[in-house]
Amino acid sequence: MKFQKLLIIAMSTAFLAACGGGGGGDGTPAATGPVTSTLAFPLQAAYKSFVTAGYSKTFTISGTCAGSGNAGLSAANVPTTFEGTVGFSATSTITGTFTNCTPASYAGSSMSYYDTNYTPLGSSTVDTSYGVYATPLSIPVTVKVGDTAAVGTETKYTNSTKTTPNGTSVMSYIIEADTANTAIVNLISRNYNATSILTSTEQDRYRITSGGTLTPTSMDLQYANGSTTHLIFTFN
Repeated sequence: MKFQKLLIIAMSTAFLAACGGGGGGDGTPAATGPVTSTLAFPLQAAYKSFVTAGYSKTFTISGTCAGSGNAGLSAANVPTTFEGTVGFSATSTITGTFTNCTPASYAGSSMSYYDTNYTPLGSSTVDTSYGVYATPLSIPVTVKVGDTAAVGTETKYTNSTKTTPNGTSVMSYIIEADTANTAIVNLISRNYNATSILTSTEQDRYRITSGGTLTPTSMDLQYANGSTTHLIFTFN
């Protein structure tokens, strides 16, 4: 989302488009730009709360295309066994419309899987993709502005038989400045096809508070491999 995609699984596997942004702060515009907080933010606890509660938010689209839509994640409380590991699952959904691109509308959904500690295990989209983390991802207990790390790789297949490779997603994160009491968790996913060619880079940003609340602010998707399409979805 990791730490896949950690959060990125929670959102982008439903539809490989993006949402943009960052900025702001604790609900009020920053007058002089981001502030580098010196606090340690409880990412592990915030992530668990985020996944177990779920969310639903509207967004606006800018960049190559313009439009609007809604994205959501159901509460991860459905008992599930994924690749032999007992845990929970949640459903990600996204719908929207474009005003200047085709197709004019889109809708998608995917499943995200977690162990009993809510560590991401993988994801699936019907008849499209089945992703597995070879090693469960470790979410940092706390993070500070400036922290960055590679967090893992999700191997993709065309379906759950895992007979046909469908690419990989390589995840990393960086903690960005925001306000004195908040920071931005920027979860970055570089997506490759089955022949290891980069097809897109996605940045999913979440605001984290010192009290352990995590809120999605944006998704930003830059396509590659000959495409100049850049989509920025900003959550309201």
